[in-house]
Formats: sequence, structure tokens, C-alpha cells
Amino acid sequence: MAYSTFSKIAFKSFDYSRTKLPKTSASVLIFMERHSQTCAQMSEIENKSGFIKSTLTAATDVLVKAGYVKRFRTDKDRRAVFIELTERGREKALEIEKAMRNYVNEKLSVLSDEQFEKLLGAFSTIKETVDILQNFEK
Repeated sequence: MAYSTFSKIAFKSFDYSRTKLPKTSASVLIFMERHSQTCAQMSEIENKSGFIKSTLTAATDVLVKAGYVKRFRTDKDRRAVFIELTERGREKALEIEKAMRNYVNEKLSVLSDEQFEKLLGAFSTIKETVDILQNFEK
């Protein structure tokens, strides 16, 4: 919850128009890049990302039209829809992540060195806890 709140505040006024993509479309690209998924089933992205199906479909339509992803089905299961990140899409995702990282770094520059170190320590503790809990689930 703390990380979610931090993210909302950190990215609250990020100008997605700089990405030349709607926020959700940019988020889908970043999600795929961060999760090392060059190809994924739409339902899997829906489940893992929290996007609702209609929103994800609309975002994907924008990405297909721009050439950032390809949409396809397989003979194995004609009902399943997959999207595949193109090289152009991967480059765009990295470009967006860089812009977001620069934006957050600018916002965090108001913190003192001590406050910044505390923030990093808190994130490290959260990551360690998540890793432990994920291993416990296995």
C-alpha cells in the first residue's frame, strides 16, 4: 500500500502527452517491458496488471495501430488473444521509462540526502519482504 501511494504521488502530474500515447497504452508497453514479456496472452496481462478487458483492448488497439505491438491468435486456442511487443514497441517502452525516471528523479531532488536514504531503505525492506512472501507461497 505504501508503494502504491508513493507511485500515485510520484507520478500524479506526469505528462503522458510527452509519450505521444494515452496513459493506459503507455502503461501496457511498460508493463510488458518490465515483466520481460515480449509476448503475452491478453487475459494474462489483464490479470497481472489490473486493467479491465475493455480498457486493455482499447489500449492495445492504439499500440497495434502505432506498430508497437502485434495482436494474434494461435491454432492451439483460437479464443486466446496474444500481443507481442515489437522492437519499436520495446524502444518506445524504454523511452517512456526513461522520461518517467527523469520526472521522478526531479521530484525526489527536493528530499535531503538523509530522507532519500531512508526512502531507499524502506523500498529495500519492502522488496525483501515481498521476496520472502513470494517464496513462502511456492
